[in-house]
Amino acid sequence: MGFLFAPEPKLVAPEQALPGRSEPILANPGPHAVLGTPITGPWKPEQRRILVGIGCFWGAEKMFWELEGVDSTSVGYGGGVTENPTYREVCTGQTNHVELVEVVYDPAKLELKEIVRTALEAHDPTQGYRQGNDVGTQYRSAFFTDTEEEAEQIRRWIGEYEQSLASAGYGDITTEVRAGADYYLAEDEHQQYLHKVPNGYCPHHSTGVACGI
Repeated sequence: MGFLFAPEPKLVAPEQALPGRSEPILANPGPHAVLGTPITGPWKPEQRRILVGIGCFWGAEKMFWELEGVDSTSVGYGGGVTENPTYREVCTGQTNHVELVEVVYDPAKLELKEIVRTALEAHDPTQGYRQGNDVGTQYRSAFFTDTEEEAEQIRRWIGEYEQSLASAGYGDITTEVRAGADYYLAEDEHQQYLHKVPNGYCPHHSTGVACGI
């Protein structure tokens, strides 16, 4: 319970963020360990992608790669300041990045709405800079899109879900939604982690409130 006595997590000023590096941490990634597909683009014209942060990215990635219509997933860092950060650097809270899952999907088989619904129901989007005992700015709730139109639609869906959460006694949703965030692949050992380590850490922080968007 030490997190109860730790300093309140907060984003750092850009000039105080760690400098990072110009070279990618994972320069030559192999194929997806489960799906066998590439985990980096360029993606096919018909494919779409979204970056999702719902806490620790290990369990979240497995949840998404199991969805019908998902072509590929990877884990990484984004939404912050530091270029090509390491996992250790992100965990210091000095990069402003979120732990993210990149979900690449076929919109003819899977709608964006279903991805958003799955994410919202799988965590507590009212907790700010934490999910359960995982405390830090890297665990904040986030959706980062490629277009502003997608971001605006997600904001509307979140507004609808917020009413359901309020009826169940929860506070305001703190999810960050924006278009155009940078994304940096995490180290190889984090990619498809729960396939490589089947009994690995996989917390659940669902509110149990259905998302009826």
